[in-house]
Amino acid sequence: MSSKAKGVVALILVVAVLANVGIFAKMSYNKTHTAQETIVFRVGDTVASDHPISQALYMFEEELERISNGRFDVRVYINSALGGDRQQTESVILGYMQGNTPPTSVLAGFDTRFMVVDLPFVFKSGEAAMKTLNGDLGKELDPILEGLGLHAMGWTESGYRHITTNNIEATSPEALKGLSIRTQENPIHMASFQAWGASPTPMAFSELFTALQQGAVDAEENPLAVITANRLYEVQNTVTLTGHFYTAGIFNINKDFYESLEGQDKEWFDEASEHFVQNLTQLIRDAQEGYIQLLKDNGINVVEVTSEQKDAFIESAASVYDLFIEKYGGTQELIDLAMKYNDDF
Repeated sequence: MSSKAKGVVALILVVAVLANVGIFAKMSYNKTHTAQETIVFRVGDTVASDHPISQALYMFEEELERISNGRFDVRVYINSALGGDRQQTESVILGYMQGNTPPTSVLAGFDTRFMVVDLPFVFKSGEAAMKTLNGDLGKELDPILEGLGLHAMGWTESGYRHITTNNIEATSPEALKGLSIRTQENPIHMASFQAWGASPTPMAFSELFTALQQGAVDAEENPLAVITANRLYEVQNTVTLTGHFYTAGIFNINKDFYESLEGQDKEWFDEASEHFVQNLTQLIRDAQEGYIQLLKDNGINVVEVTSEQKDAFIESAASVYDLFIEKYGGTQELIDLAMKYNDDF
């Protein structure tokens, strides 16, 4: 059975089990809600309770229920309780859930144009990324979501991805040569590491800790929030702050659900969603120094990367930009929009 078929079967099983135990059922969205009706909003993520995404979702839950005087009943499911990011996104499309917060690498599995966000070093800063994703670039990508049956409430920051290893400072492509590194099953990510001389090894995140512990892979790469929340520093002793990929997320909403909201209901939902996007990005940014200190406190060698060293990575991965255009439906226009504000911050 193909991996795609297995994913569909897994989704069906998750939906069937949860529906049977009454956690959720597929919703039928009317154009209006009665004045007496409580509007249920089920939203999920794949991270632990202390991750900024979960924290921001709990803040969203509290705010929306408070400002709507209980009109909305927000139910937050964290830590992959409703499946992985791909399964959750499919559930939102089908209407079994109303919202989730997937990274763009997952959305690229639905439409490869989202891979523009995954290009190596495409954003010089989080501020430049957020300005174009919630502006010019977002205006090009958001309609793709609408075609899938989703509505984008806003783009969020999950942070830059960095490389963890044992006793290797990954400050140059040469340092990565021959290194087996766990990556997401993302063609752009994999092509980038191949260009840097590493051996990318796609693997489910749930298998990563054990794989590192047993030496099945030499290294991995993730945002600091993921590295610390999942205690990967217990099986890796060096973190190199390469910032090679920027991880953006999106607050996905079932399109029919969103279009069913009217008047004050819509105003409440929009207000709480706007604050969720702002809160999550701020929580991520505020936490970075704390993550680094936590790593150092646990004896981890945290290595900075100079601009000259980053330039070597950028030059080595230039072919990945061509690959995006030639094989994955990308355009130079999308790349230019992604880079539009790089010199403004």
